[in-house]
Amino acid sequence: MSTEAHLVVREAQVNDAEGFVAAHEAAWNATIGVIVDSTLEELAPLAQRLAGYRKGIEESPANARAWLAERSGEIVGIAVSVRESPRSVELRDLYVVPGAWGTGVASTLLRAAIDSVGEDAEEAFLWVGAENVRARRFYEREGWSPDGASRTSPLGPSELRYRRLLPFSGRS
Repeated sequence: MSTEAHLVVREAQVNDAEGFVAAHEAAWNATIGVIVDSTLEELAPLAQRLAGYRKGIEESPANARAWLAERSGEIVGIAVSVRESPRSVELRDLYVVPGAWGTGVASTLLRAAIDSVGEDAEEAFLWVGAENVRARRFYEREGWSPDGASRTSPLGPSELRYRRLLPFSGRS
């Protein structure tokens, strides 16, 4: 757990479902939603997302972690990471509510998510929407680089794979 300027970062629990899902929805709608021209609620009903979150936390494999960032008891960011192999970690999700953009929440969550499953990993990777310029700039500032791989997301937009050497301190 870490605290930075009244920011608390901790592992997500089953009883965080409503706040976690609400933060994910707010951030997703402000970033991905504008790219795909749809809200998260239009794609997946709230009850379905809450049930999926609870099941995911309850049945989380040992190589996966879900994190959240809270400020004044309100969830302002979420992250999910998975240890993919002995040498690599995948950042599956990193979302920060628009009101917390530019406050350091994303950097703090990013490090917690990667460090939690990648203690001795050599590299981390993630997929980011090619049109999500704000996210791409953030990852590049954090030392990530596109590696040339791309794919089409299930919603249609192109995604780019970014990689970064680990640990965060020392190599970039």
